[in-house]
Amino acid sequence: MKEFNAKKFCEDLITLRGKESQDKFAQKLNVKRPTLSLLENGKQMPTIDILSLFCDLSGKSTDDYFVESTTDALVYLMGSMEETDKAKVEEMAECIRIKEKYELLAKRGSYVID
Repeated sequence: MKEFNAKKFCEDLITLRGKESQDKFAQKLNVKRPTLSLLENGKQMPTIDILSLFCDLSGKSTDDYFVESTTDALVYLMGSMEETDKAKVEEMAECIRIKEKYELLAKRGSYVID
């Protein structure tokens, strides 16, 4: 199972825009400037149309932004566990996901845009 690599997308989007104004670059993606800002800061996920257009502009493949999910091994492992252990593992996995979301939110404010 693959999941979207939002961090890589944000970084590549900012790099591709470079010093071009958000207004001008947003027009290239057929979005409004506030939407571009949300995309650059990882506060909004791109639609498939936006991702495709971005990839056309950057010369990258949409496959570059999808990575193997790290939960596949966990799902496999849980198939052979007792129900009480599954609940504990699910609770731990949820705590990890919440921690990762907070880390991502903390990083959002660290982008410096000219």
